[in-house]
Amino acid sequence: MATEEQTTHNVFGGVHAGGVIRSGQRLTISNRVVSKLSFPVAKLNSPVGDVVLGIRQLDNTLLGSKVWGDVSSLAAYPTVTWIEVTLDTPLTVNEEVIIYVEFTGGDATDTLVIYTNSGDVKADEYKVQYVTSWTSYTDDDDAYIYTYEAVTFTPRIMIF
Repeated sequence: MATEEQTTHNVFGGVHAGGVIRSGQRLTISNRVVSKLSFPVAKLNSPVGDVVLGIRQLDNTLLGSKVWGDVSSLAAYPTVTWIEVTLDTPLTVNEEVIIYVEFTGGDATDTLVIYTNSGDVKADEYKVQYVTSWTSYTDDDDAYIYTYEAVTFTPRIMIF
């Protein structure tokens, strides 16, 4: 197993009902079997509800996701907690995708906090947020870690 990551963060944003319900990173994953997703988060005030981590295609088709748990069990802002899920079925990915955190509970006062870097960290990757469609922020990067194995091909010998 190996990891790909962007762990730098210097600002945060809120994820909650009635506003941004998903925040994540748009990036290309080439020939990898992704098994785990991790993001740095916290809670602000008293939100309640499930936090979901997932992977979607650029057209918003869900490739896979998993509930991490209830946001109320997180440490309060400004304490950073890296949450992680192991996908029930590892995903073979060979395309540009969105990895994200989703929280559809709370409100602008009681929210899930996700940590972001104000400024581009990794070329050809950038922060995205979803309200009713995805919006890109090419000068920012959400922090993340994903765990993967390279896709391996077994050569077949054909005898004629």
